[in-house]
Amino acid sequence: MTPSRIFCGLTLLLATTCASAQPTTDFVILISVDGLHAGHLAELMANDLVGDFASFQRFVDEGASTFNARTDYTHTNTSPNHTCMLTGRPVLQPAGMANTVHHGYTNNSTPAPTATYHTSGNPNLSYVASVFDVVHDHGLRTGCYISKPKLLIIDQSYGPTTGGLDLVLPDDGRDKIDAHVLEADIVLLNAALVADLNVSPAHFSFVHYNQPDLMGHEYGWGSASWDDAVRRIDDRLEELFAAVENIPTLVGHTTIILTADHGGIGTAHSDVTSPDCYTIPFFVWGPDVPAGVDLYAMNRTTRLVIGSSQPTYHGGYQPIRTGDAGNLALDLLNLPAIPGSIINADQDLIVDEVPTGRPEAGLQPTRLSVFPNPSSPDALFEFTLPNAGRTRLEIYDAAGRRLRTAVDGWYPAGAHSFQMDAADLASGTYFARLVAGGHVVRRKFMIRR
Repeated sequence: MTPSRIFCGLTLLLATTCASAQPTTDFVILISVDGLHAGHLAELMANDLVGDFASFQRFVDEGASTFNARTDYTHTNTSPNHTCMLTGRPVLQPAGMANTVHHGYTNNSTPAPTATYHTSGNPNLSYVASVFDVVHDHGLRTGCYISKPKLLIIDQSYGPTTGGLDLVLPDDGRDKIDAHVLEADIVLLNAALVADLNVSPAHFSFVHYNQPDLMGHEYGWGSASWDDAVRRIDDRLEELFAAVENIPTLVGHTTIILTADHGGIGTAHSDVTSPDCYTIPFFVWGPDVPAGVDLYAMNRTTRLVIGSSQPTYHGGYQPIRTGDAGNLALDLLNLPAIPGSIINADQDLIVDEVPTGRPEAGLQPTRLSVFPNPSSPDALFEFTLPNAGRTRLEIYDAAGRRLRTAVDGWYPAGAHSFQMDAADLASGTYFARLVAGGHVVRRKFMIRR
């Protein structure tokens, strides 16, 4: 399965160092806390004197975090935004973009038994690929743990007869989700997840907790009942932290991503113009994630939100969105982006490096893209320089050994390309390292025969 050049080229982020060690994440748990209002959560944590929100605090103290991420631009409700998380696509077609970039699934109710993303979403798409496709098709295990029937659309879309053909040999079949649990009681849901983590952990697990949304609709966002619901989520997070820190297979090899589908104001979350509805948290905790780092500071060359605005999908800088999560999970697992995705399709949301400086005003950040990815046998490297200067492009294997210097010379500011013959490189994962203007940028690419 080869991602298209338009959507799945890898863009490198400006970084201060090039890590030589292979990433250590083998398992990713993506948690969506339904209706988790970022501002209310931050206030609860700031005023926590007895440790009621200690597990949420661990993400901030021990990982990378922001309370200023965004939902989809046009929708602030449950199913459409979860579809963004899993497919890396916006809900609706952004103005001026192709009619094949969005997933188009707007139903926020329990789906009909025969409904799928492919039949009930964007009519211009015959199949809507997901993070489950990529993980499964690369021979890894997947799990989906949901607490609302409306999210049954996920399993219905990637089942034995509805999942896409596996084009990455060997053929692992069409059923993209190995473990699937629907349980409204999040205590029981978590128990099922932890049991699976003990016996046969999924390399990618998607987990959905319903309580804050339910209490928000009934009693109001920020009410005492909503606060109690968030406390119960913290208890579930404590159980998950205990699992990943005590199950031998998971210890030191598990990254947890936590985000939300929307916030809320009053007893609703339908106002797409309200920061209370579209502002959400985005937390990442894991073995390669620096402690106590702000995600925007870490990604200041590619992500930007000013105040409480909600940018469209156009323009140079994008906010960190809930839709970033799927391709981030794949990046952490050393896998390519979701075919057809446009949100974090370059896998340039960085969570494993120290914060870097912003480029000078008016200049684009240093970038490098690798096409196609995976590559075989040739790889096209396209790089953009904000300033003229000596430029060096080096290729490393997964163990951090430098294999060759592909480019070494003086280049003017602007866009450049280089075609590298990769015929002598075996199938596997490699890293490109671009040194230019005192900056170092890196990203992985894959070669497949």
